[in-house]
Amino acid sequence: MAGTLRKRGRIWWGRIKKAGKVHERSLETESKSVARDRLAAWTRELTDARWGVRPTRTLHQAIERFADEHFRYLKPSSAKRYAVSIDSLIAGIKDCALADIGSEVLKRFETRRLAAGVSASTVRRDLACLSSIFSRAEEWEWVTANPVKPYLRGRANAGLTEAEARTRHLSIAEESAILQELGEAARAAVAFAIDTGLRREEQFSLLWSDVDLAGNWIHVRAEVAKSGRARQVAILPRARRWLLQQKRGSSYVFTSRAGTRYSPNSPTMYEALQRACRRAGVVEHLTWHDLRRTCGCRLLQSHGFPMEDVSQWLGHADIRITQKRYAFLQVSRLQKFLARGTSRGTVEHGITSKALEDQALSVLH
Repeated sequence: MAGTLRKRGRIWWGRIKKAGKVHERSLETESKSVARDRLAAWTRELTDARWGVRPTRTLHQAIERFADEHFRYLKPSSAKRYAVSIDSLIAGIKDCALADIGSEVLKRFETRRLAAGVSASTVRRDLACLSSIFSRAEEWEWVTANPVKPYLRGRANAGLTEAEARTRHLSIAEESAILQELGEAARAAVAFAIDTGLRREEQFSLLWSDVDLAGNWIHVRAEVAKSGRARQVAILPRARRWLLQQKRGSSYVFTSRAGTRYSPNSPTMYEALQRACRRAGVVEHLTWHDLRRTCGCRLLQSHGFPMEDVSQWLGHADIRITQKRYAFLQVSRLQKFLARGTSRGTVEHGITSKALEDQALSVLH
């Protein structure tokens, strides 16, 4: 079984004939000497396969194929998260045969990462990424088992778990105080996030063509939704009033002073929110995603929406995600009930007062 080289443009390609079938692929190099080496390695792989010998596959090879096949289907933010973990895996485990990665190698990786000051939840995410790579390698028949799954199960009892889910959300009083301290553009963006529950990327990717004021709906396109599925979100009165007041100088609903879309990595709105929190005396840290959680809490507590409807509104892939994210509300209600020492069976909704609610809703009027 002999191989030949041929050049296409500046790149060398290899061609091998095996059992009457021609195999051809790019060797991804402009160097003829490198191309010869890669062709020889490819020939050895095909020869080994012919005699039932499983070729040695390395971590780097698996990562490269995983990225090629998987990243094209990911949202940019998800791909970025995977890339961070992959960088950590390459630095911490180095390149070695997949067959050599077992509990000892994984333990050394965990120990080094924790010693470097990385949180346990971050290490778990890195190992979860490696587990995904191994699962794909099983599908490719590169390995016969995924060593990361049992390792993660065993380490979960020792504290290598995901961090506790955030429960931070705004009270009506906090919302009112923060909105008063924001400039016009940031105030509109924060209030809109609370009223719609859109994710940050969904909100700042919103086009005027996605807004149906006649039907009172916002259409979240599949290409910007985290789940990859389109959905519709109702427009609440405050958000509707603001939308009706806007001049459409751009195809995007939210634009910078230059009239362009906010960059996905732009810190403008987040920093404005942090400054407003400091001026309003809101001490507990607030993220942009907490505004979305505030929407979910309001839909469940104030508006009395069923969990199924809230799950669809927020665009969760499964209702179990919604139940898990908002389970803390049930605990909070029970605690309030017990603290009041009453057997009436009613609980507070967490809304401070009608006057404060009206004040918050009227800020953008």
